[in-house]
Parts: sequence; structure tokens; C-alpha cells
Amino acid sequence: MSVLLVTIPRKARMNEDAARLLPGTPSLPPRTVSLTFDDGPGPKTAELARLLRDQDVPGTFFVLGESIAKHYEALAAIRECGHVIGLHADQHRPFRSAEHAADELARCAARIPEYLSGTIWFRPPYGAADWPVPGYAGPVGWHAHGQDWHVTYRHGQTVTGCVDAIVQQITEAGGGIVLLHDFASATEFVPAGLTEADLDLRIVEITELLIERLRGSGFSFTALPGPARSAVTPEPVAAPARSGPAAGLPMADDMQSVRFNRTAAKAAGGILDLLMPIRTGDGPPLFCMHPVVGLSWCYLALLPYIDARFPIYGLQARSLRRPEPLPTTMEEMARDYADQIRLARPSGPYHLLGWSLGGNVAFAVAEELERRGEQIGLLVILDARVDNTGIALSNEPWMVYNLVLAQFGYVPALTPADPEPEARMLELIRRRPGSGLDEWPEQRLHALQRVIKNNVDLAYHHQAGRVHCPMLFFSATRNPPTLAEKLERWRPFVDGPVEAVELDCDHRYMLLPAPMARLGPALSDRLARAAAASTAPAVLAQPHPMRRPHVTQRLENS
Repeated sequence: MSVLLVTIPRKARMNEDAARLLPGTPSLPPRTVSLTFDDGPGPKTAELARLLRDQDVPGTFFVLGESIAKHYEALAAIRECGHVIGLHADQHRPFRSAEHAADELARCAARIPEYLSGTIWFRPPYGAADWPVPGYAGPVGWHAHGQDWHVTYRHGQTVTGCVDAIVQQITEAGGGIVLLHDFASATEFVPAGLTEADLDLRIVEITELLIERLRGSGFSFTALPGPARSAVTPEPVAAPARSGPAAGLPMADDMQSVRFNRTAAKAAGGILDLLMPIRTGDGPPLFCMHPVVGLSWCYLALLPYIDARFPIYGLQARSLRRPEPLPTTMEEMARDYADQIRLARPSGPYHLLGWSLGGNVAFAVAEELERRGEQIGLLVILDARVDNTGIALSNEPWMVYNLVLAQFGYVPALTPADPEPEARMLELIRRRPGSGLDEWPEQRLHALQRVIKNNVDLAYHHQAGRVHCPMLFFSATRNPPTLAEKLERWRPFVDGPVEAVELDCDHRYMLLPAPMARLGPALSDRLARAAAASTAPAVLAQPHPMRRPHVTQRLENS
């Protein structure tokens, strides 16, 4: 069988249409823009990745095998800045068939297995030969480009002209995917008699001006949505084994979580007080228990969604503000936090909340307050597991340091292969000034590491008792087990009515804006009901050995 080989000149192909919506192009929300970069990595890629990070703009880099061979070191900056790596091809030539496309993508992937995990987006060279490729997501097209390659090749295009063209196209389309280039393929500039020194790489200037112009026009930036794997699984590419939560690059939700943590850390202003006033007021407060990292800055996410009449406080771990002993049991921690809560509000009913391991802490504090004869108005559990089998003894140093990095909005980039994870963490922190964590002395960083390890250990060895109060349980449906199974595990520990809310999200992302838009109103409604009930004479519910919790209402099925 003969095969027709067609050479598609770069400019001719890309000048056909400003938009090229290949069949695997994902949809974006209205008035949002996703920036994508082809043909790299190159000498400007690391600087570009840092610009995007500092601007809180996620990027997707469709890398080229021949460019990886020249500028492999730039891939680390892409990962550390929280962006996504997609595949372009191994050589910048049109795909001749679906089989050729699969081979080119596999060759490119085999160059960088340590930077890939899950399903990977791909974009074919020139946006041509748009076959789907089993095992990959795409092919991804674009809604706008500004012929930035004419800048690179010194063919008359200007930075301003490139940005003007993109802004016009995006405005007409109401948002979409932008095509840019962070390098030029050697298979094009070398045959033309050019070297890298002959190229005019203005991509950083183009991108900075484009972000400014699009934001000024009311657009926001988003990552490409997390890709779904093709129904057909390809033959595996030989690659080193990978493991651990930092093994791959962040997808859309991961990048949003990184930006959320960074924003929360800045808004918290580094406060390390044991009782952190998130919002003060005269109404019945909501006391929020820290998750595993020992800090309650994440609960700043509640502010836009919880009725302003409810003050919000966060309980935070000891030994961060100053050296002091850590609790040796969950009961000891609960007694300490109960003392702090009663200093802020001498009498109940008390409303308690905890996310993840913070849910275990909230439950223990509820037990302690009831032991003192106080009433719990509402116990709010955000997808915590009451049995310690759900709490991994993940005190590997690299995992702990990744938690530290994530808390401050860094990409958790450490892996089990890092021989000196602490030094690597410090390198990542010191490389990026202005985040707050770079100003922490090493003694405090070590204290945060000890707090994380201690919290995991306390939760793992704690045996929960029983509370006699209403519980509102929020379940992240993308994580097993099912809601019914989660509630069944809580059944022996709660002697009171239980209401459940299902959220269509991953456990890690419950405090991001989309889940919070559902979680917040439901929580506000239950707090209002609990506050109204507390105006009647408060009577502590008496335990009954046969009484079991029940789901009084399924509030949401997202």
C-alpha cells in the first residue's frame, strides 16, 4: 500500500483559520481563557512558567520530543510552577496515520516518563491529521492565535500585533483556548539555515501583555479540564515506575487548589494563634478544627458563603508560634481546644466543624464539651472517616514536606526519589520569595513537619467515643465509599439526628469555589436552624444505648 506524504508549511497551515477546533477540543466556561504553548520546551520556558505562576494563570505546555532533547531542564520549572504538560509529537512533522500519531506520541512520552501520569492531552503538529489516539486525550485545537511564529522568525509580526489579534478573536468567541509557542522546532529552523541565536523569542512579553489585556476585558483564566482516557488502552510505553501524590503534574483542580492555598496563606497573614479569629461578631460562632497541617487558614473559604451573622474561628496546632510540647493523645488535644473555645464563648450551644482529619478533631472536641455538660448545637463533618483505617500512616518525609508546600500554595513537587527531601523543599521555597513561607526560619518549618506527623499519629491511634448531638455530614462523592457506607461507619458513634449532603467533588477540593457554592448555603441553613433552636431552653440530649443516627433529609445530589 502506498502512502502519500504531505509536507504542510507551518505558516500556510496556521493561516487557514484563526480558530481550529479539532474533535478533542474541550469546552471551557463562558468568558474564560486557557493558554497553551506548543513546540517547547525552550530557553524561555522556565521564565514563562514562573510568569504564569506569579499571575495565577494555569498553562498547558504541549512539548516536542526534539525540543526536550535540547532543553530538558525547563520541564522542572513547568512542574514546580503547577502547570500541565501535554504532548505534541517527537518530531515536528504532520501525522501520516493514526498509527503514526500513536508512535510519535509514545516516543515523546518515553523521553519524559517522570513528568507524566494519568491521561495526557495531545495536540498534533500544525493542528493537522486530527485522528483520536487511544490512551490519550485530544486532539486539542484552539480558538485564537496571533501568528507569534512570525515574531520568532523575524517575519514582521510585532508583540502588540500578536496580542491584538488574539484579544479580538477571543472577544468574538466569548473565550476559549489560545495557541502560542514557547520555542520553535529544530526540524524547521535548522533546515532554514537558522540557529537558536537567530530566533526572536518574545513569548514572555507576548504572554504578559496578553494576560493584562484579557483581564482588562473581563476574561478570567482557567486550565484545560482534566482529561478523560480514551476507551481503548494503548500498548504501554516502557518507563520507570512512578508512585506517590506528587508523581505527576497537576490537573485543573490541582492547580486551582494550589492557587487557593496560596491566596488563603496570604490572606491569613501568617497568623499562628491557637484560636484564629476568621470573622468576629455577636452571633453564635462556628469553631473550625484544623486539618492535618495544623493550620486553619483553609477555612477562609467559608467567608463568602456563610451568613455574616455567624462568627468563624479556627483552632490551630500548638508549637508553631513558639516552641511548646505537642499533645500526646487526641483527648489531650480536645481538652486544650475545648478550653480555648470556652474562653471565647463561655457557654453553649457550640457549633463545631472539621474537614478531613479536622473532622476527627471536631468529633473529639464535641465529646469533651459534652463531657463537661455543654450542649453541641451542630457538629459539621466534612468527609472525615471515624475509623482509623482511613488515616494512612504517611509520615514519609517527602510526603510531609509536600503537605507543607501545598499549604502555602507551592506545587507539591517532591517524590520518593528525592535523596534529600528537606533540602529540596527549602530550595523550592527560597526560589520563590514573597509567599510568606520563604520568610519562615527553618526551626518553624521543622515544627510544622512535627505537627503534621503528630496529628497523623494521634488520629490513627484515637478510639472515638459517642456524641449526643445533631450532625451534618458532607460527602465528597468522587471518593469511595458511598454515602450510605460512610454513614454506616459513623452510626455507632452518633446518638442524634444526622443530615447528609452529597457534593460532586474530590475530598481534596471540598473548599474550592464550586463545591463551596453548594456547601455554604446548606451549612448556613443548618446553622440558622440550630441558632433558632438554641433560643429555647437548652436541654442536653440524653444518651440511649439503642438510639441510632438517621438521615433526616438528603439535601443535595450533585
